[in-house]
Amino acid sequence: MFEAWFLCGGMALCLVSLWAIARKDWVRLRSITRTAEAEVIGHRINRDNNGTSYGALYRFSAEGAVHEVADEMLHGSPAPPLGTKVKLTYPFGRPDLAHVARPLVWLAVYGVLIVLLGMLMAKSLGWLR
Repeated sequence: MFEAWFLCGGMALCLVSLWAIARKDWVRLRSITRTAEAEVIGHRINRDNNGTSYGALYRFSAEGAVHEVADEMLHGSPAPPLGTKVKLTYPFGRPDLAHVARPLVWLAVYGVLIVLLGMLMAKSLGWLR
């Protein structure tokens, strides 16, 4: 009984995680990609039990306006340094979704979630002991 709840909860967690990251990527993948050169204007600071993490804040001009976005990746120290120029990509018409392209990182994240979901499904179907 407990095992079934654990498996269902794990599968639900994998599916919700996939949905949460795929909803932005779906918009990015199905439209024309634009690029913009952004400047690091600051760092977002996150403090928790594991210490302090920093995420870069970028400012760039696109489609007739100035935009600011936060980096999705956190670092142990403020990186890149203030004033650094960075290339961002975003879907046409959605500069609010601009990000530093890291295809291998996101491929690994999707891969881990899909493999974990597959293993949990196989276990719940009795294919794994």
